Amino acid sequence: MSASFDHNILPSAQKMYRFAWSILRDEDSAHDVVQECLTKIWHKRDTLQSIQNHEAWIMRIVRNQCYDWVKSQSRMTVIDESHDEEEQKGADHDLIYKDQEKWLNQTLSLLSEVQREIFHLREIESFSYQEIADAMSLSINEVKVYLHRARQKVRAEMLTIESYGIAN
Repeated sequence: MSASFDHNILPSAQKMYRFAWSILRDEDSAHDVVQECLTKIWHKRDTLQSIQNHEAWIMRIVRNQCYDWVKSQSRMTVIDESHDEEEQKGADHDLIYKDQEKWLNQTLSLLSEVQREIFHLREIESFSYQEIADAMSLSINEVKVYLHRARQKVRAEMLTIESYGIAN
């Protein structure tokens, strides 16, 4: 039973953290949520054999725990757009990369929560449509629609920023 936990759950710990961070936008909170999720999963380790898709099940737990965390903190963690604003005296590509990261984060903040979560699971974690549907309790068609709209919005915003240089 603990072998199943070691084999099926622990290898997903980094994905769990990235997903929690994409929702909470706070490193410490994301670590805390993942730790709580791992504890909950450990207590349910006897039922791991009956679960068909471990990653989708894990991500659903992480998602729910993140929202519970936000409720328990009684405040919504706001995206910190001021991360590392201090210019480095490094190469120009470092500054361009930081600008693009800032623009992307700003653009992603314009998406609805569902679109942002689906976008993260598909584009960052490389989940299949079925895995996302399972994790989010949606149909595959809903996942595709949300993802399509999210991609369109991200593409349009990034093109506007690149064309006009508007990124505040």
